[in-house]
Amino acid sequence: MSKPSKEKAVCKTCSNLLMEGRNCGRNNFYCMHPEAKTETMPHRRIAQDRADEIPIKTAPRWCPLNQKEG
Repeated sequence: MSKPSKEKAVCKTCSNLLMEGRNCGRNNFYCMHPEAKTETMPHRRIAQDRADEIPIKTAPRWCPLNQKEG
């Protein structure tokens, strides 16, 4: 019996990713998933970088898409 492969969520391909660009500064990447918000943050920030592409390769451990699979 083999275990089914469990695919992890990837922020690059997620439809809930929002990039907020700044002039001459860093881009902020936010998770817009309704279950990702906290008491103090309506949208959780995933990363910050000067490039136009998100710098992380996998989703954070608090990602609701990973929580549902487990």
